[in-house]
Amino acid sequence: MSETPSGAAPAPQPLPERALDTTAERPWPLRLLSAKMADYISKMSPVWVEGQIVEGNRRSGMSFFTLRDTAADMSLRLTAYSQVLDRVTTPLTPGTHVVVHAKPAFYAKRGDLSLQASEIRP
Repeated sequence: MSETPSGAAPAPQPLPERALDTTAERPWPLRLLSAKMADYISKMSPVWVEGQIVEGNRRSGMSFFTLRDTAADMSLRLTAYSQVLDRVTTPLTPGTHVVVHAKPAFYAKRGDLSLQASEIRP
């Protein structure tokens, strides 16, 4: 066995596997928390959700909307590919009530939670 030279920093401890096991002395780096959140959210099933379009930015290929809850001050980003929007017969303007089939997605780099729409019904 090799000896650690006097005054050398102790070997780093492995990071805790579970959030419950973190402490002030053994915290997770933000990148690990973000990666674990992304992994957890990626396992979620698509869900039907209703809301109201409050703003949108339509681009070629991908569009971005803000979907607000109809009864509470709460909103999420909604993204949709152009082929999804091409199937919507009513314009998605601010105030439009919609029911959306979407998969939750988490972009770890920005900490951005969104819904990726596969169907939008006004």
